[in-house]
Amino acid sequence: MLNSQSLSRQNFFITLGLALAMALIALNQAGAAEDVRKLRLAYSGWEIGTAVAYIGVDAGLFKKHGLEIEELPIRDTLTAGVQSLIGVDLLIGFGNPLAVLQPVANGSDITVIGSHVSFDQYGMGVGSTIGSLKDLKGKKVGVSALGARSDLVARVILRRAGLDPSKDVEMVAAGLAPARALALSKNLVQGVPLNQEVAGEAQKLGIKILEMKSVPVVTDLLLTTRSFIKREEITIRRFMQGYAAAIQFFVSKRDASLSILKKYFPGNQAVSVDTMYDAFSAQLRPLPELNSEALQALVDVGAAVDQRTKNLKPADIIEPRFFDELKNSQFLKDLYIEKVSL
Repeated sequence: MLNSQSLSRQNFFITLGLALAMALIALNQAGAAEDVRKLRLAYSGWEIGTAVAYIGVDAGLFKKHGLEIEELPIRDTLTAGVQSLIGVDLLIGFGNPLAVLQPVANGSDITVIGSHVSFDQYGMGVGSTIGSLKDLKGKKVGVSALGARSDLVARVILRRAGLDPSKDVEMVAAGLAPARALALSKNLVQGVPLNQEVAGEAQKLGIKILEMKSVPVVTDLLLTTRSFIKREEITIRRFMQGYAAAIQFFVSKRDASLSILKKYFPGNQAVSVDTMYDAFSAQLRPLPELNSEALQALVDVGAAVDQRTKNLKPADIIEPRFFDELKNSQFLKDLYIEKVSL
């Protein structure tokens, strides 16, 4: 039998052990709380990146990766709110490409850490005398507006054909697709980019279509500043992990994702949200890739419109290391049971 002294000693050690355990738990909790990083996230418009961010915040995926997100929706869709990076840490959006290029050319430390692109089937409608895309050299190519989607598409198509869209052709604003097709029929322009549906109708009217291929076009940029990266490299890494987790959630959990997205829209828009979700999920890749063709098209627009940006290259506006780290990481492999294609 244990005597009273032994019992007292045993109780003492039990009490001491419990006290130490509770202290360790408290320290761990305090340490975890102190380790949470805050990030002010702004986004403009309603596109793939915005939808992914909604999922990341509402599903607690950024929080899971040690981030406390302060959301700052903005309305400056024309410039993608680049100026709003004064006062925020990271911006998701896209508008006029010059809103990114001009500040960089003027010495701003704005940089792109990721981008979303859509891949659409496009062809080039051409005049009857044009036998190949190379024959457009020295000719006019009609787009809806400089910097618009059709302009970016045209520049990708022309570069694939070995032409420099900033030097070898004249890009002119010719309006929406029907107006562009009309301008082509009157030989006011000799080439016009047309998506698959419009191209099919144009062919029925006798318009020649060249190079019906998938073309990448930027839909969203993930923008921050190099100074913020320098101060908060860990925060950026956590954001990219949370964002990658949000993409995986988006594409694998349709009902849960729709439930989150529909909270942001009136009930009578539910059908359009379903449609947008399906379109977005079909375009999403495991990471917001820095597509070289799509980014080159942005730089080409700048070179054509603003002399101050003519010497910029895609490498001047991107910081790819966070994307590259994730692309080759075990973290990304663990997110997906099946093999992913990057």
